[in-house]
Amino acid sequence: MTEAVPFRWKAYGTLVAAASWLHYAVLSRFSHSDEGGADWLARRLNPVLPQPAHGKRIWIHAVSAGESKVAELLRQRLLERDPGLSVVLSSTTYAGYARVRAIAGDNSSFVMPLDTLEAQRRIFNSVRPDLLVLVESEFWPAQFAAAAEAGVPVVVVNATMSPRSFARHRRFPAVARRTIARARRIYAQDDAIAVRYAELGVSRDHVEVLGNLKLVSLRTTARTVKDEPPLVAFGNIHRDEIDLLAPAIATLRARRPDVRLVLVPRYPGKIPGEVLSARFGPELRIIDSEAAISDAGGLVWLDEMGRLARVYGRATIGIVCGTFSTVGGHDLAEPLHLGAASVYGPHIERQKPLHAALSAIGCAVQVIAADQLADTVLGLLDDAPRRQQMVEAFRVVSDDAATRLDGLAARLIEELGG
Repeated sequence: MTEAVPFRWKAYGTLVAAASWLHYAVLSRFSHSDEGGADWLARRLNPVLPQPAHGKRIWIHAVSAGESKVAELLRQRLLERDPGLSVVLSSTTYAGYARVRAIAGDNSSFVMPLDTLEAQRRIFNSVRPDLLVLVESEFWPAQFAAAAEAGVPVVVVNATMSPRSFARHRRFPAVARRTIARARRIYAQDDAIAVRYAELGVSRDHVEVLGNLKLVSLRTTARTVKDEPPLVAFGNIHRDEIDLLAPAIATLRARRPDVRLVLVPRYPGKIPGEVLSARFGPELRIIDSEAAISDAGGLVWLDEMGRLARVYGRATIGIVCGTFSTVGGHDLAEPLHLGAASVYGPHIERQKPLHAALSAIGCAVQVIAADQLADTVLGLLDDAPRRQQMVEAFRVVSDDAATRLDGLAARLIEELGG
């Protein structure tokens, strides 16, 4: 028999549903992003959930594509230690789900439903996890309530807590008491973040600083660059950034015609070719295959999903976009993981802990405005020793973070037996 839902949870669920409808069905129409839309709301209202596992199972939830990198890293380590373990992944956003689905497959990944008690109970009844692992910073009351009902402990990894989020939690302490204060353990990215969790009521014995796990490399294979000309990759370009980046791209083309420029959009296929040609000029080649880059000329727009990592793997310098408009940035370390120097713009609101970590070891360059980008890239193109130093410094830090990730995986497996 289905357990009754208390009135307060019904009221909360109604508010969540109304706010979600407003966000997806109305407000998303005014955005250039693919992260919303009525179709996506329908997916979240009725997701297909994995079936129960025969053995122990860990559920890892990563809100979006950025967090899903940590989910992938952790899943790798967990399965290496215990191949019989079941690990399922979920995500909230369109791009996040595309990534976790590619990582874990249809049978071990799902779209996170809305945070209503009914929907969250359905997950625990169907998926039957023994441990819930949340990546970074998004906490929902019904999810924690359903986990408590099911007797499933919650652990937060790579935990963040910006000053803005901290202030919001301080204004609404009841939410913190119903969510993060109930976590069995929180592994924070740095000391300042750990202090914020403690000040929100989390026992200091339950908070541990583990560093930023996004510094760990996903790949150990050698770079694909051989005797190719220098390549500068602009990764995850948003439509709002095109006008800002176009002057720098024109300058690079004029001053270093030998350098290939590859532009990779965040959402392939969404910007009309005539718009791109009008802004970047008739020399721009629009292609839909990463394999064709070598034959496509000096200025290329790559309209193919899921190929940015391969482009960074061929690049001399990677320009991390989403940082030249108010998007707030994407993974600032991704070019470094793949052997390219990393350059990014002023808007890193979503990447501040990673920005701080990279700045501390001097292995990335931030420009304060797009009009400085061309000179910065030209300087790095002429300074191979500096580029190599940046990549090597990052590799040392990445290896250390990998050791800490291995330890975390071992401790999570221990949790299953606790």
